[in-house]
Amino acid sequence: MQVRSAADEPSLLTELVRRHLGHSPHATAVECGEHKLTWRKLDARIRHVACGLRASMVRPGERFAVLARNHPVCIEALFAAALTGSTAVVLNWRLPDEALIDILRREQVKLLFVGSEFEELLGRVRPKLDGLDTVVMIGPRGDNPHGSDDYELWLELHETGEGMYEAAKYHPSLDDPVLHAHPADDQEEHVAMSHRTLYHEVAAVTPEPGDPNVVDAPLFLLSGMLDALHGIRHGARTVLMRI
Repeated sequence: MQVRSAADEPSLLTELVRRHLGHSPHATAVECGEHKLTWRKLDARIRHVACGLRASMVRPGERFAVLARNHPVCIEALFAAALTGSTAVVLNWRLPDEALIDILRREQVKLLFVGSEFEELLGRVRPKLDGLDTVVMIGPRGDNPHGSDDYELWLELHETGEGMYEAAKYHPSLDDPVLHAHPADDQEEHVAMSHRTLYHEVAAVTPEPGDPNVVDAPLFLLSGMLDALHGIRHGARTVLMRI
C-alpha cells in the first residue's frame, strides 16, 4: 500500500460501502473462505444486521460483541453499528475466559455473535453472563458440520428495505464510538474508535490499483480492522484470511 499525504474530509463510516453501490454493485467487495460478497450483497447484509440489532433492542450508545475468527460478520457488524449508533466490540478470542467475561460484563453486552469454533468456550462463559440475552452462532455447529448456519438464518429473519439509511430514526455523529478493538494481541483492554478517527486512519492509505487487499491479521486487532477498511474505502477486493 502507498501512503498519501492528502486526507479527505471525514464522513460517516457507512459511506465507505455506499459509495461503491452506484458504479460497481456486482464487483466483489469481500471474500473469506466460501463467502464471496458483492458490494450489493454486503450492503444488504449490513442492513439486515442493523435491523436485527434494533429487533434485539440494542439501542444507540449500547454495545454488542463478536467472538469469531476472521469472517464477514466482523465487517458487517461494524457497519451495522455505524448505521444504528451502537458499538461493535470485536473480542480477542485468545484471551482467557475470565478476561472475556470481564469485558462482556463491563460493556453490558446483551447480544453476542459467536463463531461455531468457539462453541465450547461459549458453554464455559455464558452461565456467568446474566446480562447476555441473545447469542447467534456463526457457521454449522461442531456436532453437525453440515447443519444450518444460525447467523445466515438470523440475517434472513431481519430483512429490511433500501430506505433504511434515509429512514433511520437515529442520526449518528462523526464522534460517536462505533468500534472497540484491541491495540495489541497481548492486551486485554481495547480502544474505542469513532467514525471520525476510523475515517482519518483509512483515508491516509491507498491500495495498489488492481491488487486484492489481503487481510492476514485478526480483525479483533485494530490494525487488522484498519487493513480491511483500507480496501473497502477504495473499492478493492478485500480477502479476509481465516485467522
